[in-house]
Amino acid sequence: MKKRNIITRNTLKVKNKILLPLFVYIAGILILSSCEKFLSQESITEVAGEDMFTDFESLESARIGLYNSLQDVSYYGSNYILATEAHSDNGAVGGFDYAELEELGNKSLTSSNLIVEDIWIAIYYSIYNANRILGNIDNITDATLSEDLKNDIKGETYAIRALAHFDLLRMFGEHWDINSTYGIPVVTSLLAPDATVSRNTVANTYEAIINDLTEAIILLSDEELRLGDGSYKGAQFITQTNAKAILARVCQYKMDYELAEDYATQVIDAGYSFLSDTGAVENIYTSKLSNEAVFELVFNAQDKSFYNAYTYSRTDALRTEILYLASEDLGIFFGERPDDVRMNLVDYINNDLSITPDGRTQKYRGEAFQDNSAFIIRIAEMYLIRAEAKGYAFDGMSDINTLRANRGLPAAAAVDTEEFLRILIDERRAELNFEGHRYFDLAHFGLVNVVLGDGVLREFPIPLREVNAAGLKQNPGY
Repeated sequence: MKKRNIITRNTLKVKNKILLPLFVYIAGILILSSCEKFLSQESITEVAGEDMFTDFESLESARIGLYNSLQDVSYYGSNYILATEAHSDNGAVGGFDYAELEELGNKSLTSSNLIVEDIWIAIYYSIYNANRILGNIDNITDATLSEDLKNDIKGETYAIRALAHFDLLRMFGEHWDINSTYGIPVVTSLLAPDATVSRNTVANTYEAIINDLTEAIILLSDEELRLGDGSYKGAQFITQTNAKAILARVCQYKMDYELAEDYATQVIDAGYSFLSDTGAVENIYTSKLSNEAVFELVFNAQDKSFYNAYTYSRTDALRTEILYLASEDLGIFFGERPDDVRMNLVDYINNDLSITPDGRTQKYRGEAFQDNSAFIIRIAEMYLIRAEAKGYAFDGMSDINTLRANRGLPAAAAVDTEEFLRILIDERRAELNFEGHRYFDLAHFGLVNVVLGDGVLREFPIPLREVNAAGLKQNPGY
């Protein structure tokens, strides 16, 4: 049991060792304390009292809780990002004798995997927090809450709810097929404990996500109005611009390329820039909120993430002490790109040929404080989204080459759409490895079996507990 706590829910205590199913969980039977989240079976009356508030102070507390829920170790605190890397050709897993971790590394997931279950729970907890704010904010009459501030809080809440639903869709749903019935349960209100939920279609899931983001963009002010002290300003919080960036990504996955190009362009034109020194790409990851940060979830020494502990820990750490390793395949990939400065962000410590090379991503160094950011969206991704949206026929290579030039590479040229896609996919791998994109990219481009082998599925399994307790339909193949 101790190993499980290390890997999964460090910040979640489970009363009586019971993890509640979704239909109870989303009803709000999760009570937020000052530091930790608790799952407990409280009475309906007690739950209702926790869910309702009418004062500004409680709203601000809920707002802090919303961002805090994104930082959960099973969400953007590390595992949502790193588990998908381990389940792709970018990643491998360390030597822990831990079945759930080995399933990720072996690309052989089962529906009882506790790491996956905890990711599911953590993301729905963010949705619960968003619904709690949206269900109460219009009841607050405190003069401190101006109409402009109310709109900004609503806007950031809609955007985070959309991001959470989208993250569920791309992990657990058939996001590549708009006609599929295998979407995810969309939850837009606080439900009664006896409420039941079912899976939405992929089309309906996308519709809900896009509606939330569209509403967020309307509500958020151009000036990024926040509290008077500016404490909610900057790329570490939701703004109108990074809400557009999330929407650009959603439209890319949905293959609505006209809108993807439009929103990516709006973000690119908003004043972000690449680091001026081509060789300084490491600074993106060592300096918080660099010029390339569009949405970066910031941690500090008192509120640490788990990226460093799970991917590096210390210079002399054995591979058995590291959960998520860089794969040999990723090293070979960069070995074929010797001028690419991004190759310096992957290191191989153990060159003993009798074992798999001990690869480490360098994106989450900082052993002293272990306060590494979650790089949710960077400006480079917007160029790559716009390149895909433009395609070979409409000069998508120009955006790829803008990025390549800053990363030390000469301009590339494609002779047809097939070669263009190969260059694009490789560029996404070089730029975004260990930031939670590769497995989803392989699914998006239909390359999971080509790259990872026959039998590997394009989505994660719905947790078995949800199938059994809530009656959710399992993904095909599990």
